[in-house]
Amino acid sequence: MKAKNLEILRAEGFPVPKFIVLSENEDLNLTFSEKDFFAVRSNFSSEDSEEYSFAGQFLTLLNVPKERIKDAVEEVFSSYAGCPEYKEKLCRDRTGQVKERMCEDREEADQSSHGQVETVLIQEMLFPEKSGVLFTKNPKGILSEMVVVLGQGLGDKVVEDQENVITYHYFPGECLYREGNAQDAELTEEELKNLFSLGERIEKLFQKPMDIEFAIEKGEIYILQAREITTLDKKSAIRILDNSNISESFPGICLPLSVSFAKEMYSGIFTSLGRRFLGKKVSSYEKIFQKMVGEFSGRMYYEISSWYDILRLLPFSRKIIPVWQAMLGVSNEEISFTKEKPGFFLKCRIALLFCYYFFTSQRKMKELDHFFKERYTTYLKRVEEEEEVKALYQLFLEMKEDLLREWDITLVNDMVSFISTKLYGKKTAFSLETMKPVRALSALKKVARERGIESEDYLKEKEKYISLYGDRIEGELKLETRTYRTNEELLDRWILESLQVEEEERISGETKPSGETKPSEEKKSLLYRLAESSCNNREISRLHRTRCFGLMRRIVDKIGEKTIGFDIYYLSLEELKEMLFTDKDFSLKIAKEKELRKAYEKLPVVSRVKLLGEVDRDPLAGAFSSAALGNNEERIFFGRGVSKGTLKGEVLKIKSLKEVSVTDAKGKILLSYSTDPGWFPYLDMAAGLITERGSLLSHSAILARELEKPAVVNIPNIMEELESGDIVEIDGDLGVCSLLKRKG
Repeated sequence: MKAKNLEILRAEGFPVPKFIVLSENEDLNLTFSEKDFFAVRSNFSSEDSEEYSFAGQFLTLLNVPKERIKDAVEEVFSSYAGCPEYKEKLCRDRTGQVKERMCEDREEADQSSHGQVETVLIQEMLFPEKSGVLFTKNPKGILSEMVVVLGQGLGDKVVEDQENVITYHYFPGECLYREGNAQDAELTEEELKNLFSLGERIEKLFQKPMDIEFAIEKGEIYILQAREITTLDKKSAIRILDNSNISESFPGICLPLSVSFAKEMYSGIFTSLGRRFLGKKVSSYEKIFQKMVGEFSGRMYYEISSWYDILRLLPFSRKIIPVWQAMLGVSNEEISFTKEKPGFFLKCRIALLFCYYFFTSQRKMKELDHFFKERYTTYLKRVEEEEEVKALYQLFLEMKEDLLREWDITLVNDMVSFISTKLYGKKTAFSLETMKPVRALSALKKVARERGIESEDYLKEKEKYISLYGDRIEGELKLETRTYRTNEELLDRWILESLQVEEEERISGETKPSGETKPSEEKKSLLYRLAESSCNNREISRLHRTRCFGLMRRIVDKIGEKTIGFDIYYLSLEELKEMLFTDKDFSLKIAKEKELRKAYEKLPVVSRVKLLGEVDRDPLAGAFSSAALGNNEERIFFGRGVSKGTLKGEVLKIKSLKEVSVTDAKGKILLSYSTDPGWFPYLDMAAGLITERGSLLSHSAILARELEKPAVVNIPNIMEELESGDIVEIDGDLGVCSLLKRKG
């Protein structure tokens, strides 16, 4: 496969060092090159197949002088007889089942699955200043990210963890960032640009995500190998996350409680909407309703494909989708669907219902307004009176179900406002409800300016403002956000700062527009009135939502006051329930989440990301050190997640393979300083892997990904911290290892 791909690249004009392919009984002829040194590489046809890419299982010799080429070739051919466990693996699929084209015995694995004779690749030797691997897709499943792992000198030192590396993370059109300390091996801006361009072209040529080994000699980039990334789980659903508009509601990093609540909130609302429009067909969309929003690197995103699937149900969806994109500020207008196009009769049913709700939505929004006003008053009293934590939690669930049950009609109203505003076309200032809190804040500022913030008049006006709009603040949908209602000093501080700015502007002669626009005086048409009404009702419903979130925040705060304080926001809803009703200790999990959130703050924001299944971005390796929780049985260690998956298990510490047998590794989480290709049979038997050295392209990572074992590498001093028999949990997505229990 190596030689085959290099032949294709060479034919297409890519910068590939000169090479020949030699069969076992073929005469050696080096006239293809004038070089004195060569690389003699294995070209075992199944080593890099369409299913597996076990780099390093067979011999590669570098820097071989011309006079030793024949001996080197024989050594490489001899290596094909080794590693019977690997050859056995080639006869089975990833589930362990014997392939359709079965191997009769282990010797048959020496032959290609296509019956080809095994060969050796002889390639001109380069003496590069820098070398590494470019992944056109992050092999963990982040499809919108390209990754470059770079080291100094020859690439063999990089994969063998003998060199410090720099890792470049590139989201095309979004951001580029780096990590690592190998200063001597930095890539220039031009080299990065050329590498990414080569990667895009090679991926397009092969029509597959590619793992590309490269070297840079005297400023020139050479492609040494190119093979398919075989570890991407093609059975997993492709997820497209987009933070357009939702970043306004959930700005910055969100804590787990807000994330889990948001997921349930969106799922519940859209399920109610589905029942309203789909009837019995709602069950076929349940999985979509559960994935309306998602999380990536601690931030909230729309699962944009799910939204497109729902919009596709509407009449004239081709016209509506661009309107929706414009209203939400979706910058990437690429449309993707996860479901087949809905049938004709279903579309007709929805069209009729949509017409009905389009014209009745304003009446229903007024009914919803009365419903929320009544419910808010009732629940406010109950929240303030209740003190028992379990009862408060049950009240939280009751409110969530009750208040969100009728919320789906607001989605219909949103669409009415989008469509009517678009159809009206003219730039018209509606007398929106939005201005009411603005006017109330202006009135409060006036009292503060004239009477001072210590005056009784100011205190009365502040109390009035907080009772109405105390939860309206940036990030108001994040339950952990501190609002004016939870901390009145925040409001006092804002008022004083605002008055100071006004005074500075007055002295300088600058004036600031009031921010209030006059409503249109033109004759109000039916379409105008519909647009005005739907926009106003939209703002009214948003205010109700803000207040309801304020109540739920108050409940969580009261529970926290009686249990673990603000740390409660680092738990999901399910974990909160478990803590209250089983007394489970989540201190280790909370400590991990705190450190992860700190790390995510350092990462650049990506507005749109494409993922394969449930996968997340690693924090920056080395961004923080291990965290202890005050006892010897609970510690958290951070490194590089290189093979996804979460696993709990027993540690087997290995300083040398001579100390253990293959059977010792069965079901254990292997711990070592580093690994090499000889670890294949041990890791094949093991459940997971932890190493002190390593990167995304090291042998540890390659083997773990191919064998589908969770793995965390590059954890400083982990060999000193853990012993055989310790119980740990590893997260191959986030690069986290948690010590749960010491041996004994």
